[in-house]
Formats: sequence, C-alpha cells, structure tokens
Amino acid sequence: MAHSVSPLRFFRVVPTQPALIVWTFLVVVAIGGIAIARVPSRSGDLMRPVLLLQLFAASSGFEVPARRGHYDLLLTSGHRRIWVALVHWAISIAPGVLAWLVLAVVEVTARGDADTHLLASGTCAAMGLVSTMPWAITVRLPRFSGGIGWLLVLTLSTSVLSSGRMPGSSGANEVGESIWSAWEFLVYPVVFVGRELSIGDGLIAAPALVLALAAMVAACRWVSRTSVPLEAAQ
Repeated sequence: MAHSVSPLRFFRVVPTQPALIVWTFLVVVAIGGIAIARVPSRSGDLMRPVLLLQLFAASSGFEVPARRGHYDLLLTSGHRRIWVALVHWAISIAPGVLAWLVLAVVEVTARGDADTHLLASGTCAAMGLVSTMPWAITVRLPRFSGGIGWLLVLTLSTSVLSSGRMPGSSGANEVGESIWSAWEFLVYPVVFVGRELSIGDGLIAAPALVLALAAMVAACRWVSRTSVPLEAAQ
C-alpha cells in the first residue's frame, strides 16, 4: 500500500481551502482582467486584491485538519512528510499564483511592450512573501490565522508604531527610514508592486524574504518530524 495515494491527487479531493476562496479569485481575475485591458496602467492597483486574497489562501493550516483525521490516508501512505508539506503548500497558493499570471498575461497583451508592472521584480518579491510566510505561520494554527494576524500587525504598525503613518511616507532619518522600509515591506509588501528593484530595494526586501524562507524551512521540518496525534486520542 506504500505510495498508493499521490499527495497531489489527495489534495485535489481534500482541498486545503474553501471553494469560496477559489471563486473569489475568479471574480477578481475577471474584473481585473477587464480593467487592465481597458487601462493597462492600473495593473499595479489591481494586483492588491490578489495579494490580499493570497494572504488568506496561503494561511490554509495543516496541523488542525491533520489532528482531526482528515489527512490520515495520506500520512500513512508511505510518502515522505516533506513532500506532503510542499504539495500542501503548492496547492494552497496555486489559485493566487494562477490569478497573478493570468492578469500578467492580460497586461502584457494590453501594453504590447516589456514595461509590465505585474512581472516586475518587486511584484514577484511581494507575491513570494505572501505565498510563503502565511503558510509557514499557519501550519500549526487554524485556517486563516496567519492572514488575520498579518493584518493585525499591519494595523498596529500604522496606528501605534508609526503614529498613524501609512506605508510609503518619509521617515525622520536615514537609518530609521531604512529600518522602517524593511519592516513595511514585511507587513505591507504592496509597496513594491510594479517596481523593478534596485540594489537598495533588494537590501530592503532581503530580511523579509530570508525570514519567509527560514519560516518555510522550519514549518516543513515540523511537518516531516512531528507526530500528529488525533484529537480524540488526547
């Protein structure tokens, strides 16, 4: 019976997120595609709802459904846990990635040149961040916890830590501005959408991306090494 259940096929039957998320992506792509076709310069603005939805789509959670027995067939099929974790992550973020790529194709077609906002390095960095960190944060938490927590941190940052300053405003000094810029990309990656990252921008984005990678590694290691007891057995 080992390897009798493919993780990819399993998560197609046992979805990692509600169907409402997928349908919402479809609506956003339909509206965004029409808007970009008419006004291609608005593509950066229309990427924002995709990033917001991806924040929640990636926050799919793993331990809670596993403890409820939803993944028993897969976890006992002989597959390596690390492979199970990566497929779970890939299935979780797939609707958002596809939505982004469809809108990017519409933009390329509408603009007819290489100057595309949705394929800019800043947009790729923002999409990479919201597609990894929420999944890693939520791997041991209930579904959507990572997205909710992320929005709470963003709200606190703009209302308390920055005295109401919204992302993108100027800072008091160069060092403080650099620290704030790195922090705002972590909690509000939309600021880099549509931008081709310079060396300075890359240094600002690097801490958040490294943190996201470390969180992914830690989450995958947890899935691969930890025994997940059923709730009824506790």
